[in-house]
Amino acid sequence: MKSKTCKSTQIETKLIQTKCLRHIEDFSEKRVRNMKEKMIQKGIWEKPICIEKNHFLILDGQHRVQVAKALNLKYIPCVLFNYKDERVEVWSLRKDYFVSKEKVIERVLEENIYPYKTAKHKFPAKIQKCMIPLEKLFQYNDIDGPLMINIDNIV
Repeated sequence: MKSKTCKSTQIETKLIQTKCLRHIEDFSEKRVRNMKEKMIQKGIWEKPICIEKNHFLILDGQHRVQVAKALNLKYIPCVLFNYKDERVEVWSLRKDYFVSKEKVIERVLEENIYPYKTAKHKFPAKIQKCMIPLEKLFQYNDIDGPLMINIDNIV
């Protein structure tokens, strides 16, 4: 039986080394613990992380990345976006914080990420769920390989 892989319309999807991904905002440890329990129970990685492909910024999926780190997953599924694409939008969920693509990059590079639930992104295409068994992702932990792996290789 063939596993489903992440397929997002017109979006580049790769397995990316978890250690290279950079948070743009803080996260809730409680939410990470709850997500980790659910993911272990299901045994499935359901949704790819949305990242900015030039700086490896986590645009959507701060908590899932922390779950991956807690599970010691070396590679996780990610969809890659370019902040230069005008169809990728970002705005602030808080009145007291200015958010722009340039400001997000600047703050990450200065190691001054936004507080939890500050930045929100809209993407040019719907992000499809992926149903990758955790056991498949754990198989990549022994690889001393590249930063990115084509998602089709996990089938």
